[in-house]
Amino acid sequence: MNEKAYAKAVAKRLACSKARRDEFVHDLESDISSALAAGEAWEQVEARMGDPREVAREFNEGLSEGELAAGRKRRRLRAAGVAAVAVVVVVAVLAAAAWWVFPKATSPGAATGLDEQAAVERAQEVVTLLDADDFDALRALSDETMAKVLSKEGIDQARAAVGENWGAFVSFGKAYVSDLTQGGVTGTVVRMAAVYENATVVYQISLNSDAQLIGIYFG
Repeated sequence: MNEKAYAKAVAKRLACSKARRDEFVHDLESDISSALAAGEAWEQVEARMGDPREVAREFNEGLSEGELAAGRKRRRLRAAGVAAVAVVVVVAVLAAAAWWVFPKATSPGAATGLDEQAAVERAQEVVTLLDADDFDALRALSDETMAKVLSKEGIDQARAAVGENWGAFVSFGKAYVSDLTQGGVTGTVVRMAAVYENATVVYQISLNSDAQLIGIYFG
């Protein structure tokens, strides 16, 4: 293991915020560079510093609860980034991926016959049920395909990617409604913001001509 691999091995085990991690790794690399410049062989430096896992463990033991919480959030966000495509497929598209590739937009109700106000009210109902984690009620509002794939686990995964601790719901923002058609599949899409105590989340709720839920995206 060379000095770069050593620093990387330590860095990936640090349980702190990105800023604190970068600061520690910078200091570690500076110490290594200084030792090498002073004529010490890398093997000697490595032996003196010890196993990267032990270096990281000792560092982590001295972290504050705030830094540990920041580290947990950083790892969750990193995992969410790695799984971003899967999240989009599972949650944002929810078994209707082909529809979203190159959708053709038309005015509200032009393709589905769904009343614009009814679509907005149904979308707001969906968000309210999501906030309540009432998945039985959500499945009852969904078409057959959506009802099969809709799960709390998938929704929670998407929520974690957006952020933590949204707080209580406050209000809905303005809704924008259009019909989209792609690959023979047509739906009415409602895009709207929901304001929470600590976050503003943009929802995209997709409905078929019977006002059944066929897709959910939020971010």
